[in-house]
Amino acid sequence: MDLLIAAVAFVVLLVLGVPVAFSIGISSVLYFVLGGVELIIAAQQVLAGPDSWVLLALPSFILAGMLMNASGISARLVAFANALVGHIRGGLALANVVDSMLFGGISGSATADTAALGTVIIPAMVKEGYNRAFVAALTSSTSSIGIVIPPSIPMIIYGSVAEVSVGKLFLAGLIPGLLMGLFQGSVVYYLALRKGWRSSHPFSWRRIVSAGWAASLALVMPVIIIGGIMFGVFTPTEAGAIACVYGFVVAFAIYGSMSLRTFYRTLVDAAVLTAVVMTTVAFSLLMGWILSHQGIPQRVTEWFLVLTTDPTMMLVLMTALLIVLGGPLDATPLLVIVVPILVPLVRALEIDPVHFGIIVVFTIAISQQSPPVGNPLFVVSAISGEDIFAITKENIPFILTMGVLMYLILFFPELALFIPRLAPGG
Repeated sequence: MDLLIAAVAFVVLLVLGVPVAFSIGISSVLYFVLGGVELIIAAQQVLAGPDSWVLLALPSFILAGMLMNASGISARLVAFANALVGHIRGGLALANVVDSMLFGGISGSATADTAALGTVIIPAMVKEGYNRAFVAALTSSTSSIGIVIPPSIPMIIYGSVAEVSVGKLFLAGLIPGLLMGLFQGSVVYYLALRKGWRSSHPFSWRRIVSAGWAASLALVMPVIIIGGIMFGVFTPTEAGAIACVYGFVVAFAIYGSMSLRTFYRTLVDAAVLTAVVMTTVAFSLLMGWILSHQGIPQRVTEWFLVLTTDPTMMLVLMTALLIVLGGPLDATPLLVIVVPILVPLVRALEIDPVHFGIIVVFTIAISQQSPPVGNPLFVVSAISGEDIFAITKENIPFILTMGVLMYLILFFPELALFIPRLAPGG
């Protein structure tokens, strides 16, 4: 009964517009009060939960992405992507896809990707005559590539709560991330043929070389991160620190595009975003303790095993559950509260936890593209001035594409596991 009252309180707080982190925190404390559980345990869980070496990578990658964005790299990446594919039908729309693939290897966040690239690519596409709602939908959906291609903030959180190597998760995201870009690009090209969209400019090697050189320092960053992890030079946490140093050097010493005022503002913004994420993680871990205290993971395992003991069918059921829960829940509470409940079931059926991690990230990518908690949708709505539901309608083909790819990876695990098995210790 205490857990039921806390769950009702959580839903009511969300409906009233209370931020997710505080809705979780208040409802969790309510459970402790009603159940007569010592509040000191709640304090211990909130403080101890985020104290993780793995989670230390999270603020590092957030800051690295913001430093690179503040250095003006977004416009350089857009120019390079347009130079690569702008000569194809629907070239500027295809450039939108390529932009997100490139920027995803820097930011690790769909929301950051949307905010950074959307302010550049959305006005450019509208000026070219593309439908504003479609442009917003495309920018939102392609931003989800940013959490599949490493580095990925959801992968860091999943690795922490599921006790899985973040390095292997990063490597496992390479092929799915590239396939996601290819699939979405195919949808764009199909629409270009059907609607008669033109290319934005003729093919030019000179344009590609010039734009590539201008964006080369940004393109090198993900190569350093993934290469270093793959060959065992450093851990993902160390890679985050290296990425910060690299971003600082590029912004200050090479591009010279960042003033001390901008640097200060970037540090503050990174600290605020880190605080938001880590506060949500801390309170979500508290809720996770409550669920564990109530024996929920064991009960869920028993319920699911009654339905099926086939690993593949179990993954299908879990994806359905995660997508449904991903509607009202943001990515962080979904990862920290729901995933630990499912991990014992994953291990009981000998499902590879790295494979499961990639599937989880895809369910988050799909959930991010639908109201009411689709953060990229709200960002592109603010930038484009379009209604959320008009954007979502245009987004349906891209959401379906992500779903198809997710189940392709679900039924063919090697698409995710091939590269991690090539790495040392794989």
